[in-house]
Amino acid sequence: MQKEVKVTLPTYSYSGKKKLYLNLNQYRNWHYNVNANLKRNYSLAIQDKLDFEFRGEVTIHYDYYAPDKRVRDLMNVVSVVDKYFQDVMVVRGCILADDTSIVKNLSATYVGIDKSNSRIEATIKAV
Repeated sequence: MQKEVKVTLPTYSYSGKKKLYLNLNQYRNWHYNVNANLKRNYSLAIQDKLDFEFRGEVTIHYDYYAPDKRVRDLMNVVSVVDKYFQDVMVVRGCILADDTSIVKNLSATYVGIDKSNSRIEATIKAV
């Protein structure tokens, strides 16, 4: 078992051929079929990065790299990526559950701008 794992996550997913950026403002307005497609495609996009396993409590930290200078609400972006990421980790057996019995702390930091590679870098640590 690992003590710490880092995973680079996209800040978007696809519904059909349409690329949509993941954020809470959009999430609340998506039709449930669109949300299901986005979540399924997100899972497929990151599944090859999920070759780890934690058997106990974890903390998760997110570093956000924005695509441009536009001011954003950090948690609007991180919250949806976190939701999809934790759900996929549970399904793939990386963590036992995505509730407070296992995930003891979440944090996020805005790191800066990376125009060519907007992303969220997740660090999962055993407690």
